Amino acid sequence: MAKNKGQREPFITNWVEGQKCVIDDTQHQSKALVPIQIDAGNSVEIVQVDGGLITGLPEGEVICDNLVYTIKDNSMGLNITWIIELKGTKNPKEAKHSIKQIISSIQYFQDQAAYPQALKYVDNRDYVFAAIAGAPDKTLPIMNNADIKVLCQKLMTISVKRKCVKDMFMLFCYIRPNIQCKKVEIRGSKPPYNIYCYKNRDGYIPYPSMLMRLLEGR
Repeated sequence: MAKNKGQREPFITNWVEGQKCVIDDTQHQSKALVPIQIDAGNSVEIVQVDGGLITGLPEGEVICDNLVYTIKDNSMGLNITWIIELKGTKNPKEAKHSIKQIISSIQYFQDQAAYPQALKYVDNRDYVFAAIAGAPDKTLPIMNNADIKVLCQKLMTISVKRKCVKDMFMLFCYIRPNIQCKKVEIRGSKPPYNIYCYKNRDGYIPYPSMLMRLLEGR
């Protein structure tokens, strides 16, 4: 998990424009990662969800790893939440299970009685995105649209500006870190798209502008 000074909770880190961070899960020996650079005019929270924001789950219950939450956006004026599951695997069954983890996470966020501090992350947000992130040395499998349909429908439902989304599958993407990647880019002929990135100078994902490019069809 990325770390920064001045955080309010041990599971929340605060980042401002120009800063670079790498979201990872080395404590669980996962090699999946998401390198992010915060766009000008933005400040965000990066939140550890599993074992941080959401705790005390039933045995065997698994939820997503992290989310990125826009606190302020002086450039586009958008409130965005990006839910991320770190899944450094090439096993299709494991990758498919991450969809259920994200859906379960959203349900916990909306449980105001049990987790009142979590509701703000999905309440009254212009857009709520989700992603599954792989590892540089693994091939993250592609799932068919039937596998992610329920998730994308849920993301549409909780996105205030859903009428601006031409295709609900644009709200979901795959993060594919690649050590050979010189500059971050979006690939794919149709959604859900793939974001190729790496933790080098030009390999960081600009947040939130790259997510808006997904809505524009790249």
